[in-house]
Amino acid sequence: MRVLFRIRSDIERFPGGDEVQLRRTREALEALGVETAVLPGVAEMPAGFDLVHLFNTTRIHETLAQFLQARARHVPVVVSTIWHSTEEMRKFYGHVRRWPWFPLTAYQSAKEAWYARRSGLPISWSSVLGFRAMQRSVVREADAVLPNSNAELALLRSELGASPRAAFVVPNGFTFAGRPAPGNIARQDILCVGRIEPRKNQLGVIRAFKRLPRGAHRLRLFGAMTEAHDGYAAQVRAELVPGWVEYAGVVSQTELAVEMARAAVVVLASFFETCGLVVLEALACGARACVTQSPCLQDYYGKRVDYCDPYDEASIAAGLTAALDRAPEDHTEFLRGFSWERAAEKTLRAYEQVLAARRERPAEKTSLLMEAY
Repeated sequence: MRVLFRIRSDIERFPGGDEVQLRRTREALEALGVETAVLPGVAEMPAGFDLVHLFNTTRIHETLAQFLQARARHVPVVVSTIWHSTEEMRKFYGHVRRWPWFPLTAYQSAKEAWYARRSGLPISWSSVLGFRAMQRSVVREADAVLPNSNAELALLRSELGASPRAAFVVPNGFTFAGRPAPGNIARQDILCVGRIEPRKNQLGVIRAFKRLPRGAHRLRLFGAMTEAHDGYAAQVRAELVPGWVEYAGVVSQTELAVEMARAAVVVLASFFETCGLVVLEALACGARACVTQSPCLQDYYGKRVDYCDPYDEASIAAGLTAALDRAPEDHTEFLRGFSWERAAEKTLRAYEQVLAARRERPAEKTSLLMEAY
């Protein structure tokens, strides 16, 4: 089987979660004997591939062009949608802009034009004006979509109004060197891991933490401070208290694993998230977790973590307290479901069913049952 992976054109200059998902999936699929190639951007698709796999529905001006090229060659297409909840995003941007009914579609459309310009592509006003319609077309017309949870699939149907021809739930994997620390290690630190930016809500976490009794625990922030969010970073720095609330900077995965193995709790109180891989990493290291009460996170973690409302400092403080009071648990069996090898196996199974359906009914719309994990 030969599969062509396609992704946004600026992936090398601006790597992100979609690039990690593509790279790790590709490595694991090749270990299973799948031949793959990667073609970013909208360059003309070469011949000789059995299937095209698209990553993300955010840069829709490129994703749709990639989809149409494959359709013109009659090559089946699957899409890893990487969908953020529209309602969670609307609420967040309304909160930031102080406008409760923030017009998210207008914002996304304008950002689409900005992405195109940043990538050196001509601005397509059709993609700006038809942002949601183009997303809907790709999700509906692809041979299959590969959401990373049942909750993400439900959001595609409810928020985008798109019912895919076929859907296969493929949870993300994670690769981490962490191991739980010995039982006699005192776990005192609370860690907040992520780029220092408004969406990750470090200010809310700090202010919630300061509601807890002082002295028993220390809050440590890990993540890059970038020029794009220097104003927010300045606010975070102003809230730091030596020995109590500290900024630890950017560390390697190995160093982060050591920190997590010593931590009591890892907090992820972002205003919106998909699967929150840092939570998997925390559980792998034996830490407990306090996370945003979003549908996708609840789908992933169930009752294994404690939840909070990111807009409510009292709720974050209560979630931290509950996580600190939670008895240690063994998550080994749960975590086995989130390897890149398992993600590749599920992805390959989806490929095989899509190709089988195309061979049996080449002129018909396929209808496959969703696989739950």
